[in-house]
Amino acid sequence: MRMRALLIATAALMMPALSAHAGTVDPAQAIAQKFSEASDENPAPTAVQRSFDKPGMDYEEDMLQRARVEEQEREQHEARQVVSKPVIEAVASKAPAPVAPPAAAVAPPPVLAALPPKPAAEPTVVVHGPPSNPTPGSATVLLVLDPEVLGRGIKPDPIICIDNSCWLSNGIGTPALAMPRNQAVVLPTTAASSPNSCSGKSGCIYRNVVVDPTQRIDVIEVGEGGGASAGAYTVTADRSCRKSGATLSCDDGLATQNFRIWVVPEAIADAAGPTSLENAVAEGLPDSDVTSANDK
Repeated sequence: MRMRALLIATAALMMPALSAHAGTVDPAQAIAQKFSEASDENPAPTAVQRSFDKPGMDYEEDMLQRARVEEQEREQHEARQVVSKPVIEAVASKAPAPVAPPAAAVAPPPVLAALPPKPAAEPTVVVHGPPSNPTPGSATVLLVLDPEVLGRGIKPDPIICIDNSCWLSNGIGTPALAMPRNQAVVLPTTAASSPNSCSGKSGCIYRNVVVDPTQRIDVIEVGEGGGASAGAYTVTADRSCRKSGATLSCDDGLATQNFRIWVVPEAIADAAGPTSLENAVAEGLPDSDVTSANDK
């Protein structure tokens, strides 16, 4: 009770002092108080607030850049999902993932085979083979060289020429080989051109020779004879030639100092046969009606 009485007395002494203090207000303090209240109602904007009042150019560019980056990331993410979808579905269904078809094989370019080396050039002789069938106007020429010619020690190797064409014997059953005159007369031997030539023979048979009655027939010795001519004479196919048994006879043959010739039409020579032709040559063309040449 004593404490309560003490507090009441103390409060009664302090009340007049407080009233006196409240009645006296300093003018500067009042102005300061007014600005303080105004600042409480409208506080100054902070740095953060000022940054959001109006964004500058840097802010807008930064936002556009970020938007582009986000759009690219979104597109890449969607593309990965599209690519991985078939694989995910294949795994889910336990089926193998689709495999891209292999690229079509491209055939390599063709390789040209290497050509064989070109052989060294060698002198060649152009030989024109006659037709297998008898040529119209053709004849078989039977030739026998004079023994005196053989006695000169020259190996016989005769060919016959008519104008600019020459013939090399190719055997009794095969047409003679035709050759240009400028090539034939310089042959070292006829054996290289025909296995059945007249090389080394005094009697020879030339089958299927084209005889031109307006041109001369020329007997030429090649090889050791050096292309010398034994004479050129005009002859025609002898229509008097005939076969009697196994004997062939001709009435209008040609006889010179160097050789004898029968020009047998090809049809008659075919009918006579090889044996009759060989016998006539072997006998030296012995017809009593063989005429001596006087139109040299």
